[in-house]
Amino acid sequence: MRQQRIFTVLQSCLLILLLCCSSAFAEEALKKGILIVAFGTSVESGRVSYDNIAKQVKAAFPKHEILWAWTAHSLLKSAAKDAPMLSTQEALAKFATSGVKKVSILSLHVIPGQEYNDLAKNARAFEGLPKGLEEVHLTPPLLYDTESVDNAAKLLLKNLPKTRKADEAVVFVGHGTHHPASVYYPALQYYMSRLDGNAFIGTFEGDLDFEAVSKALKVKGVKKVWLAPLMMVAGDHALNDLFGDEADSWRQQLTAQGMKVEAVAKGLGEYPDIVKQRVEQLRDAGKAPEHKE
Repeated sequence: MRQQRIFTVLQSCLLILLLCCSSAFAEEALKKGILIVAFGTSVESGRVSYDNIAKQVKAAFPKHEILWAWTAHSLLKSAAKDAPMLSTQEALAKFATSGVKKVSILSLHVIPGQEYNDLAKNARAFEGLPKGLEEVHLTPPLLYDTESVDNAAKLLLKNLPKTRKADEAVVFVGHGTHHPASVYYPALQYYMSRLDGNAFIGTFEGDLDFEAVSKALKVKGVKKVWLAPLMMVAGDHALNDLFGDEADSWRQQLTAQGMKVEAVAKGLGEYPDIVKQRVEQLRDAGKAPEHKE
């Protein structure tokens, strides 16, 4: 009888141990992370966009481990001097070695250009590796299909300064690219025009350059322009190429053509509705087909 009692106690202890181990294993298997990936910026004031995004992501996913990565290699080198920043590969490897099994990547890219495509390739390369990340899900960029372009046009116009009048033009200027994804900029222009005849899209590179935009403004007889970056941060391009004091900045060129210019010096990461939308995409990561290059 005594031996049977001892056996029963040992059996119970073993069962409890197995349950604890199973629970710990399950908890480890469910360990999740979020990787926020941006182009990066060398302008300290521009990082207010990143700070705002980080705050909203942390509030929405308090139990997730959160890391940042930049895709601009030149900026990674400069950032290392004061505040080290990870590349996408380094961040995913760090997740894998820390026991994270499932990662959702929040892309802060505007279009599915070369940098976004490289990000997608890295995500696939790290997924399913032995003793590594089991699942890696990537959110789409801001513009990736008809619905997203239409929605972006609405959100951009909704968040303009209330003091802007209907006969005053607004010009959103993006980086631009020679990648085929450049078609998203004229697509955004189309949906903008349907909502507001005085709203324009411009780019530093590509067909929607300064000459194209200024010609459209002249045709409209515009006297005042609200100039805003179509980039996640108001960084170097915004401060210098868009609003700078040099004669070739968009602001100075428009002024030289007799137009009054108002600067909307904030990145898309400072637009509450846009950040909210991007955070919601994290909730849907893995539930719907992801954007492919």
